[in-house]
Amino acid sequence: MTKQIRVSCAFILFVSIVGATFAQGTAAPEVDETTLVLPDAPQAGTPSQGSSILPYVLRMVLVLGLVIAAIYGLYALIKRSAKPSDTFDSYLRILATSKLGVGRSLHVVSLGEKAWLIGSTDTAVGLIAEIDDKELIDALALRASEAPHTPRRDFGSILGELLGRKGSKSTASVSNDFFNRQKDRLKKF
Repeated sequence: MTKQIRVSCAFILFVSIVGATFAQGTAAPEVDETTLVLPDAPQAGTPSQGSSILPYVLRMVLVLGLVIAAIYGLYALIKRSAKPSDTFDSYLRILATSKLGVGRSLHVVSLGEKAWLIGSTDTAVGLIAEIDDKELIDALALRASEAPHTPRRDFGSILGELLGRKGSKSTASVSNDFFNRQKDRLKKF
């Protein structure tokens, strides 16, 4: 976690503990329950004083709205701080990538006129070889520049696509595609 997230979580925890402490207030004085007088029961058809639940419902809705706003604020703060900035460097480029397995890849990385074959895993990155063939480097650079750059998609964009937003396929066509693929897969058996 970054320092900002830790500080904000500690602040929210502190505010909630202090708020809960002061909300309880001081201890109420003891009351002799034998001397309490209970009011008569209200007659049928006459409204009793203070029987409206509207203030309680409004207070509940207000508190629920504040809680949802606080959760959304924390979500936005964490999302903003956890998102790495996409910086594009025209000199340092990944020309080709090949996945070898889960968490394992080979990359051809170029810097200016030189290129290297690099292996990466979840825990390490290692140099495998330096590529000296100028024609191969130029061919890889040409292919990398022609390939469309697709940004990484987050959960919101994938969900929006599935729900038919942002000019994407409708939910019916997505589900029809899914069922058609499953039907074709079953026909192969």
